[in-house]
Amino acid sequence: MTNGRIPNDDASFIAWARTHADIWAGGQTPPAIGLSPAEVAAFAAKTAAAEAAYAAMLAARQASLDATALKDTRFADLRAEASADLSRIDAFATTTGDPGVYPLAGIPAPKTPAARTAPPAPTDLRTIVGTDGSVTLTFKATTGGGATYLVQRRTTSIEGLESPYAFMGFAGDDKKFVDNAVPEGVRSVGYRVAARLSSGPQSGWSVTRTIPFGSQDNAPVGRIEPVNPEDQMAAG
Repeated sequence: MTNGRIPNDDASFIAWARTHADIWAGGQTPPAIGLSPAEVAAFAAKTAAAEAAYAAMLAARQASLDATALKDTRFADLRAEASADLSRIDAFATTTGDPGVYPLAGIPAPKTPAARTAPPAPTDLRTIVGTDGSVTLTFKATTGGGATYLVQRRTTSIEGLESPYAFMGFAGDDKKFVDNAVPEGVRSVGYRVAARLSSGPQSGWSVTRTIPFGSQDNAPVGRIEPVNPEDQMAAG
């Protein structure tokens, strides 16, 4: 049992062993610390052997690090040269219009980038009417990232006349849009959303989300989409 008196890590342990090998070989007669000369000599010999093995390990570890760094440098140089050479071959094949260049070079022709398909239309539009008359619109969308969302609004007048859709702005990654300019004196407002990828493709428009205002007696001419009960309560 060492009771924690012998260090655990290699560097501290080998230093501890060398220090004590020197102390214990300091001319005891007969053993003043309970070790015979043979035991002291054995400890010193094993310390020297361990020191040699530790030094060899450190040297091998450093050599491995150096070899790895050299390999990484050489591979980076080779990859850069290979990329440059492929670009030159591509340019030559394009200039000459010769499809036989690539088989002759032993490499495949570059793939034509596939156009990204349009994302699906947003779904599950929900609205909350604030006490200040604003409308917060939220929705769900599956676009894989890198998209913006276009929001349009239409209104239905008290007389039942439905306006064209008008662009209101963009919603971001949080998929939320706040309309702070809801017109007064309308029977309802409706919102729809489309997703547009950064590369250009745009989805179709979502189903319109309509919020009715006031009584729905004598329903106006024009299409009013179903609304959630919470929207009716918020709007009323």
